[in-house]
Amino acid sequence: MSSDPDASAAASAARVERLASSPLFPFEGEHRLKPLGEPMAHELVRDGEAPDRPCHSCGRDERVLWHDERWKITPLAPSVNPVGLFLETVEHLDLEDFDDRLAAEYGVLTRHLVTAIDSLDSVGRVHVHRWGDGSSHFHVWFQGRPARQPELYGWGNVLWAQVLPALPAEVVTANHALVVAAFAGAVGGTVVS
Repeated sequence: MSSDPDASAAASAARVERLASSPLFPFEGEHRLKPLGEPMAHELVRDGEAPDRPCHSCGRDERVLWHDERWKITPLAPSVNPVGLFLETVEHLDLEDFDDRLAAEYGVLTRHLVTAIDSLDSVGRVHVHRWGDGSSHFHVWFQGRPARQPELYGWGNVLWAQVLPALPAEVVTANHALVVAAFAGAVGGTVVS
């Protein structure tokens, strides 16, 4: 890393320009990189890690679309994406708590869920994300991005989905029903209607 502040600023500006000129970037105009703050003394407490930060997944069955003894699928809020689902553990666990059996199940369920989502004509590709910064209850995002819309490819989808109007809830709900039925046909479990 350069110790020359002007060279460092120029390199940063070039990176911002490269990012902003990508067709995946949803904003136009001039952009500046804001400075990072100081590192925190400790990581933020996530939901489910302290009494004043309860888990929002445990015991909340009203949104479950599918489940078996160890896993459940719940919907994300509607967005520009035709499908948005969480795959979560039933038990309050995080990824580092998985034994080999649960980890293997996760792999198999992921493959089948991606296949089910990808079967919809309105879906071009399935994006699978796990950040883990907001909740200590294991959950992975499965988002079927719109087919044939190049700006929504790859990492751009995360940004565009925050600012574009959501699809009608009834369209997303119908898509979720098709996906969950296909998924259950492959892996079993219970579809909740």
